[in-house]
This record gives sequence, structure tokens and C-alpha cells, in this order.
Amino acid sequence: MNSADPLSEQTMQALMFNRKLWTIFLSEAMRDTNPQPLDVRQKIANISVFVLSQTAALQLAPKFEHFRPLIEINRNIAAGLSGRS
Repeated sequence: MNSADPLSEQTMQALMFNRKLWTIFLSEAMRDTNPQPLDVRQKIANISVFVLSQTAALQLAPKFEHFRPLIEINRNIAAGLSGRS
């Protein structure tokens, strides 16, 4: 399979990594000792649930058009964390 194939091994590995990453974000947002305000934690948890459900759906039935929202969310989070937002 080539890299443009949504079922490629590389794509499946990226989706698995994305699930692991967002599982960590969700776990940290739900942690009682997290120093962030509750509303921020709730927003992170909501985004995490969305990303996890979309990622799981893509693992079951990958379609190119369904990758775009996840890519945009990940890019925005990365930009915010690096101070480029």
C-alpha cells in the first residue's frame, strides 16, 4: 500500500498514536489534581472525546475527507502549545 492509501500501515500507526495522545489529554483533564480551571478541563475533555471517537471511526472505515477535522484540531493544539497561536 502506498502512503496515499487511507488503509496504509503508516496511517493506521498515526491513528493509534493519535488515540494514545488524546487519551493522555483526556486523563489529565479529568484528574482532580489538575491545576487548570474546571471550564478549561471540561473543554479539553470534550475535544478529547470528539477526537477519540473520530479516530476510532477512521480506524474502522478510513475516508480521506474525515481526516481533515482531526488534522486541523491537532495542528491548532500544537500551535497553541508551542506559542504560535
